[in-house]
Amino acid sequence: MNVGDVGQPYFARSSSYGMMGDMPPSPDSLPNYHFLLIASGLGAEWLFDAGRAYWTRFRPIVVSDLELVRLIPKGYTIIVTLVARRDTASQWGVWLAQNVPDALLDPVVYDAFEDTRNALNQRAQMYQPFGVALKPTPTPEVPVSPTPGSLISADGFVPPTRAAGGFITQTPTPSAAEPTAAPTLPPETPGQPIYPTPGPITGG
Repeated sequence: MNVGDVGQPYFARSSSYGMMGDMPPSPDSLPNYHFLLIASGLGAEWLFDAGRAYWTRFRPIVVSDLELVRLIPKGYTIIVTLVARRDTASQWGVWLAQNVPDALLDPVVYDAFEDTRNALNQRAQMYQPFGVALKPTPTPEVPVSPTPGSLISADGFVPPTRAAGGFITQTPTPSAAEPTAAPTLPPETPGQPIYPTPGPITGG
């Protein structure tokens, strides 16, 4: 299996690939799971020195084999960044294709320790976890306001209002031109007070 150009991601394919519904993720977007695989035979300095800035920036899951990668359920996107020498990189690609065919292999393959550190540090500085620029995060559309602006325009124009509709249920107030007539009093009876009382004031 040919790894291809150093530092360029490629799909880990198997003979059954294409029959499955899942597709590998794109290297220009962040996956659901990002693994940093340090190949066996490399010392701890390849992680703690060469990969320090890379891990601090992107926080991938560090593994030394594919056991944990195989446990990820179907439907999740996976990218495995492989740090290895040229003599073992091809074999790691075969193993990944056999075990996780829908994953994307992102090889960082150099024989020299300094070259690996420089490549990982450059990715961290440029914020390119997989060697290519990430797509910008889409921004949501600005909601349209129901009232685009003030009802009174700059030139003082006021839009006409709609005429009132419906029924008037309140009793109209009489106008000043038609005053209400004063109540009339009953005619006076001789010897009787104007407002008779029901009985004598002193009682009895």
